[in-house]
Amino acid sequence: MTKTLLTDKNKLRYEEVAENRKSFSVTVYPSGKIVYKVPQKSSLSERKRFLLKKSGWITKQQAFFKQFPCKKQSFSSGSDILYLGRRYQLIVKTKKPEKVSFAANKIVVHSTISSKTLLDAFMKQRAASIFTERLKECLKLFPSLSKNIFHVKVRKMNKRWGSYHVNGDILLNPELIKAPKRCIDYVICHELCHQTHKSHNQKFFSLLDQKCPNYKALKTELELKVLG
Repeated sequence: MTKTLLTDKNKLRYEEVAENRKSFSVTVYPSGKIVYKVPQKSSLSERKRFLLKKSGWITKQQAFFKQFPCKKQSFSSGSDILYLGRRYQLIVKTKKPEKVSFAANKIVVHSTISSKTLLDAFMKQRAASIFTERLKECLKLFPSLSKNIFHVKVRKMNKRWGSYHVNGDILLNPELIKAPKRCIDYVICHELCHQTHKSHNQKFFSLLDQKCPNYKALKTELELKVLG
């Protein structure tokens, strides 16, 4: 639900999402969009009070992201493609067989149909492989989970980088393949922490800080590089 909050300095438009949670959470995206997650049982005064408390930080985040204008992805030959934190030049060749390959600092697509369709399928395949590899590395930071079985699944999500399910499935957004491995590791560690703490409470963030001490910087880097 989209709402508006008037503060002393400006007007904040935000999307409010009521969830089965105990704490309040505000996320500012590079586009400037504000998503405010609130406990379902919280009162209107509690929601307003918390948001007013965070209004200064929200304004600073929006100003920070305005320094990095968003660019619409192009799939024509010569455009840039982001992969694991590096930019590659896309080369499209209208020929068969249909394939995608790396050549130095270039990604070469042989396609007689749609370069986007073929490249998306290739990146999703690479994402499944690399995310699984990174999960194995991240699990080394969680010795208490050594006997647990986890599975990575690549799933498109509009508002999340990842999601943890109690059956051991870790869902990761395919857009993460654009990010450096250190940012992918941050997201995986975030989801692994949910095995111990279901909600984003103080204990959750304390554990995340132990496993990934620079998680705040990595979160910002991830949003700037992939969403910016």
